[in-house]
Amino acid sequence: MKHYEVAVIGGGIAGVAAAVQAARLGRKTVLIEKTALFGGLATAGLINVFLPLCDGNGRQVSFGLCEEMVRKSIEYGPGEIPPGWRDQRNASERKRFISVFSPASFVLSLDRMLEEAGVDLWLDTLVCAVHAEQGKIVDVSVENESGRLRVEADQFIDASGSAVLACRLAIPCFVEENYLSIWALEFLRGQIEMFYGAVYGDGKPTGKVSEEALARVGLSLEKLAEPLHPGISGKLVSEYLLNTRRYLRGYYQHAYATQESSRHTHYPVKLPIMPQFRKICAVKGSYIMTDGGYGKTAADSIGLVADWRKPGYVWEVPFAALYPEKGPDNLLFAGRCISAIGDAWEVMRVIPSAAVTGQACGLAAALAIRNRTEIRRLDVAAVQKELRGMHIPIHLDEVGL
Repeated sequence: MKHYEVAVIGGGIAGVAAAVQAARLGRKTVLIEKTALFGGLATAGLINVFLPLCDGNGRQVSFGLCEEMVRKSIEYGPGEIPPGWRDQRNASERKRFISVFSPASFVLSLDRMLEEAGVDLWLDTLVCAVHAEQGKIVDVSVENESGRLRVEADQFIDASGSAVLACRLAIPCFVEENYLSIWALEFLRGQIEMFYGAVYGDGKPTGKVSEEALARVGLSLEKLAEPLHPGISGKLVSEYLLNTRRYLRGYYQHAYATQESSRHTHYPVKLPIMPQFRKICAVKGSYIMTDGGYGKTAADSIGLVADWRKPGYVWEVPFAALYPEKGPDNLLFAGRCISAIGDAWEVMRVIPSAAVTGQACGLAAALAIRNRTEIRRLDVAAVQKELRGMHIPIHLDEVGL
């Protein structure tokens, strides 16, 4: 048995932000991650684009750890924030406050952030079960090379991306469809380049892989554009990983057979070590973010997130979307598994929103411990006051919108 004040499950961007914030406020914090790398889809998943922190019209909307992280993502490697992003109007994605980064470089920066904050770090550790009593989570059972252990905490933050604690406790969740999409890094034209597969995460063709290449391994663009079954299972994860690598294999087989390139000049450098599902499970929260929520004020907002797909659309994130409608009183959700569905899920599933919600969860957990109160009874005004004290705007009018 190990006891902590705050236990964060999932070491992606949301989990790192939550753990760093809780630890910086002096709380004994553990971060439990099932892979060997922190950063989630951004690093282990190779989706190496820190999407915009601005609205596309020169206004920065996401701050705090989100801004700290985008700058640290290029601390040990290439990448650049467009210098003129403040002068842009109706800007396209790549002209906004954004950066492409080296996943491995970002891992080094995230490690440093966590170590300097004093977070206890458990890598290669899988959550197996959750134990709750009298309306609170008491502990989680985890397994690693030491065997099976129990981790006890006062507050738990689920930043797993798959809402693992909610699923183990049968807390209602929403599920949506995914597509067979793969990002990887490849050596091409004498340098390392981003490979973004045959279809994007929404099933739309990228133009990167031809029908002829896919046909070599028995696939087609039409087949890849079909959504997968909603939700997740062990079998689906295995099929996803194997099938995405199968169509990558077809891409290289075709290139070599047609002499477009050779195995000496064109080859994969790094493959993702986790399935690149964008949407898995979103908890049914005390508030559900859904279509058309941009540009609206939420009294309990904990931060702002820009729509990465189009300029001018900014969302306030309600605190009530970070905890379940029903369930344990000491459980928060951050990142892709917060209470957001439909178009809101598309906005809230990416790196900036993960950082924003993660930091808010870490802060809320620390305040709940300090004030000896339940998450649902936590004074949101106190959370907002702390965020403003960190120079983090929480409402649209605070950034001139």
